[in-house]
Amino acid sequence: MTIFMIMGAAAFVLFIMYDINQINGNRLALRLLFPVGSAILIFSSVRIALISPAVAYPGRGFSAFFWLLAAVFFSLLIYTLFFAVPFDAAYVKGSKQKLCTTGVYAVCRHPGVLFLAAAYVFSGLAMGKIEFLIAGVIFSACNVIYVVIQDKWIFPKVFEGYEEYQKTVHFLLPLGRMHN
Repeated sequence: MTIFMIMGAAAFVLFIMYDINQINGNRLALRLLFPVGSAILIFSSVRIALISPAVAYPGRGFSAFFWLLAAVFFSLLIYTLFFAVPFDAAYVKGSKQKLCTTGVYAVCRHPGVLFLAAAYVFSGLAMGKIEFLIAGVIFSACNVIYVVIQDKWIFPKVFEGYEEYQKTVHFLLPLGRMHN
């Protein structure tokens, strides 16, 4: 089990390397780090879900409701990462991105963090798998570290006007625009 948690956490290192590539040469081969990291995170999550034992707990009767919530938050994550921002500019061209400040990105700078965490929590509750919940906490903590790095060092170099965006939109909590 631990190896899959380590692999999932390592995926975030690949995401960071992908982002560093955007500000340091933007080499074509290194643009593969994001999809490779995503595949590793998905593979690790599925393996943990398959091999960890389910436990009985009082909330198991709500499993269909938890699956519904997990699907909603996973859909929001997919939308946030791949549709709220132009896919081609964000993942194909790399450093030719335009800052997105509308939609989900108008209420917080890193909405995907909350959606990923919620998808893990509700999936874990639906399955009744403690190890999956633990992995979700670990991966969500890695994601927070990742977006802190993005917010402080990567995005100010990738996006023109990011510093102003930081002054007007909250970091993680979806509280909307801040008043100056």
